[in-house]
Amino acid sequence: MITILISAIALVACGGSADDDATISFSWWGTSDRNIATYRAIELFEEKYPQYKVEPDQAPWSGYQTTLNNRLNRGTEMDVFQVNYNWIYSMYGEDYFMDLNDLGLDLTKYPTNEHTPLTVNGKVLGISVSETGYIFYLNQNVFRQSRDNGSVTVDIDVTSIKTWDDLMDAGMEISTKFPGSYAIGRLDSQQIAMLMFTWLSQQTGKNVISETNTLNFSQAELVEAFNFISDLRNTGVLIPSNTTDTHNDGPTNPNWTSQRYGGVMTWNTAISEYQNTLPNQGQSLVAVGMFQQSYDEDTNFGMYKKVSMAYAVSKRVEQSEAKKEAVRTFIEFMTTDPEALEILGVDRGVTNHSEAQEFLRTSTVKDFTQTLEWKGHTTVQSYFQTQIDNEIDLYIHPYYEHATFRAIYEQPIENFLLNRITAQQAAQNIVNRFNTELAKVIGG
Repeated sequence: MITILISAIALVACGGSADDDATISFSWWGTSDRNIATYRAIELFEEKYPQYKVEPDQAPWSGYQTTLNNRLNRGTEMDVFQVNYNWIYSMYGEDYFMDLNDLGLDLTKYPTNEHTPLTVNGKVLGISVSETGYIFYLNQNVFRQSRDNGSVTVDIDVTSIKTWDDLMDAGMEISTKFPGSYAIGRLDSQQIAMLMFTWLSQQTGKNVISETNTLNFSQAELVEAFNFISDLRNTGVLIPSNTTDTHNDGPTNPNWTSQRYGGVMTWNTAISEYQNTLPNQGQSLVAVGMFQQSYDEDTNFGMYKKVSMAYAVSKRVEQSEAKKEAVRTFIEFMTTDPEALEILGVDRGVTNHSEAQEFLRTSTVKDFTQTLEWKGHTTVQSYFQTQIDNEIDLYIHPYYEHATFRAIYEQPIENFLLNRITAQQAAQNIVNRFNTELAKVIGG
């Protein structure tokens, strides 16, 4: 009896169940929309494959990474778990994640290099769910408004805003005629970091982190980028200081929901969070892409891209052929089954799997191509390809978003946004520690 009890406890501790080979445990983070869709897809999976049972484990984004890391260290992770692409490196994925080559998944329907960032020493450690990049979305209502008596009017078509100068002209008009309103409003240090590096990459063609894993921009270039942020603040694009608005959650910021802030720079896969908190389901939001230095559409630069998220598999699954078959069936269902695709839609982004994407493009259930996620995806892919054609590669470095390393550039940016330090001081702080700390996290 004691032996049986110990065995049962061990199974539970490993994230399994009494019927372990036929039960697939699955964890993910997401909003309520994603959770509802995922549960519906799981129910359909169990209907189509009654021999299997799925144990779902949903969680909010906050704390998910820490929880997963702790589970991996204890050997209690789920069989299949959603991951950010950089976690494959920061969580030593080669030691904890199963090589999907051994799972028998067909990756030939994805673009040739889709899984290169998810591959370490020849081992594919995650299957790409979607790719993503930072782009701007503007709220047309903020750019086209008037007083009740109609005497003060702003009438700007957001699709006409192509360059940074256009944006600053719009910001000046909006903030002058409607004090307290801004073309963009408030961005946090993570968003401002990407904005600065995007602006610098448009000027230099350089990725923020070089091929030798060092900062690719000089201190003088960083100062220019900080001064550019000041220009955006002085022209009504951004708020003058983040001390005047300390809301850390952009989608629920009352200035956003009341439509005093006119736009956001965010991952195209995350725009629904902002859309859902606006009146009328955010139908006034428009995907405008990335603002440029000039009107030359053949030089649409500054698009950083990465795998948005992936599905990884516990190495524990390697121990059983039956479990491998169950997990393979579940992942294939979640990424390619037509009915599952219609349920899941583009809430995790737009898949690059050729057949799955074509199915969504021609779906009669919903026109997914008209969603902000799809329009953003199209922009990201188009801009990125333009850069590749011009021999510019701005794929996001796997350690750029490392939790510890991010503070090296985001903290000086935060202090600058709070007007605590100058552009020169912020740039100096980044330069002083960037290369040393990056080497530390890469070295483990």
